Amino acid sequence: MESVFQFWQNVTRKTKSLMPLQVFAAQVEEVDEKKRTCRVKINDGVSFEDVRLYGLTDEGLKGFCLIPKQDSMVLVSRIDNGNELYVTMFSEVDKVLGTIGDKTEVAIEEQSLSYKCDKTEITVKSAEVAAKIDGVKMEVKDNEIRVKAKKITFNDGANDGLVKINDLTAKINDFVDAFNNHTHEIPSIKTTVTGNTSNAVLGLPSTVTGSGTVSNVTVPPISETENANKLDAKSYKDENVIH
Repeated sequence: MESVFQFWQNVTRKTKSLMPLQVFAAQVEEVDEKKRTCRVKINDGVSFEDVRLYGLTDEGLKGFCLIPKQDSMVLVSRIDNGNELYVTMFSEVDKVLGTIGDKTEVAIEEQSLSYKCDKTEITVKSAEVAAKIDGVKMEVKDNEIRVKAKKITFNDGANDGLVKINDLTAKINDFVDAFNNHTHEIPSIKTTVTGNTSNAVLGLPSTVTGSGTVSNVTVPPISETENANKLDAKSYKDENVIH
């Protein structure tokens, strides 16, 4: 008479011969991210289609889903001992997809992360960040920060607005042009000179020397033009802050 142990061994062996394999190792051949399914292949070359990566094959449903790397190994299980299959364990993952509620979506890849919630969108890649929050856009790329918003405030705005460098340069250069084109004129002067005189003092066309009194001396008008150099915005702007 066989023992109880041998009896259950025989029952298990016969049951296994009648039931399909419940869990088996397979290689990922192709992934359908929208349907959240994949095609896998086992060692004898047989392929299985529409293996689930998610509870249901519906991209609109919420929850978390792992996207396996192509050619990676996975463990596949059967649902209700039938022909529907799903991946239970992963060896390598390409992406993690997640949805929470009706507004929040998260996607994580090897070198990037994206987050969406209502009016907020944030994407982080290798050395790059892009964000959109309620109409405000920000980018960080190539050691540069770009912000687009109706109003930007630094340090509580205690120093008021920053200089609009091009408008300031144009306005100052208008004053420079007006100054350069302006002529200073001294009118003619009639006077009496006593003592030694010369045309260097009086502005006369000929030399006048000697002593005594010279009456009704006329000094001609004197015109003088002064020049100023135009300004260059580079001389007084910070190249590291552009607005």
